[in-house]
Amino acid sequence: MRALLKASVALLALALATPSIAKDKVLGLAAIDLQNSFFVRMKEAGDVASKDYGVKATWQSAEGSLEKQVGIIENFVNQGVSAILIDPIDKNAVVPAIKKALAAGIPVITMGNKVEAGGNYSTLYPDYDNMSMVARAVGTSLGGEGEVALLVGSRGNFVSDTREKGFVETMKKEFPKIKIVGIEPTGWDAAKATNAAQTWLTTYPDLKAIACISDSLCLAADSVASSMNVNLIYGGYDGDAEMKDLIDNGKMVMDVLTGAYRVGYWNIAVAARLANGEKMPNDLFMPTYFVTSDATAEKLKKAGLNFEHINTDKEAVEAKNYTEQLGPKVPTSAMTVGK
Repeated sequence: MRALLKASVALLALALATPSIAKDKVLGLAAIDLQNSFFVRMKEAGDVASKDYGVKATWQSAEGSLEKQVGIIENFVNQGVSAILIDPIDKNAVVPAIKKALAAGIPVITMGNKVEAGGNYSTLYPDYDNMSMVARAVGTSLGGEGEVALLVGSRGNFVSDTREKGFVETMKKEFPKIKIVGIEPTGWDAAKATNAAQTWLTTYPDLKAIACISDSLCLAADSVASSMNVNLIYGGYDGDAEMKDLIDNGKMVMDVLTGAYRVGYWNIAVAARLANGEKMPNDLFMPTYFVTSDATAEKLKKAGLNFEHINTDKEAVEAKNYTEQLGPKVPTSAMTVGK
């Protein structure tokens, strides 16, 4: 009896020391699409988080269609899922569907987007400030003069709009001799980025740089430039592994690591905890990193631009260092950092 009592006390202590896991919970995810490499990796890590947290995650692709995304959200509401995660194609157009979910008592997380729907949660990054720094890296690398272009996602998407605003406003304010010759919405479609880059390189033979609000767009642009024997520099965002060579050889002067794996795991972790009744602030922030080669960082420093950075070797470690940072054994407070 005494041994049984000791065992019971030990089990109780373990239960109190470890945050509860949201068992038998179903999470519904309305993705923009599941073809872009960033979204594919998000799902891969999200599936790891689902296993770690003991939840089931149902991923559905809107295939870039706002109408389809709204329908997916409404279907999740009708199914009575435990929480809904949305990567909004249009932050305003999804508000009515979000309100339906909230009225049904379902927590809603807008991923990477600040959406004002009266009670939803937003998982965010310091997008404006980060893309401002990308603009500074590009502008400084060009010596403050030249023609540049910008590939964006879709208008109305909070992440794309915020990153575009940060780049454009900083470039105009701090580098008045740099001309932005084109800004092209791509819907995160590499084929559209390819077409835009080809048009720009034909129309603007003096083009010196292309910046992108998502790395896959820069990769597409570089493929075109390389085929045309044109040397450009790039500034990007997301921290995709495919950018390593461009960063290491100095062509990409700055990338920003959010990390698709980190983002996917983090969002599922947040949703699982909310589905389990844990309390969190409505705005949650993930730490990000500026990524560049040590040589590029030194060149920029000599030109007057100082910033903390990690190189691609360190990036490879941080990109997959999510289980220990965000797993079910860490406290709820680990789900967010100060902006």
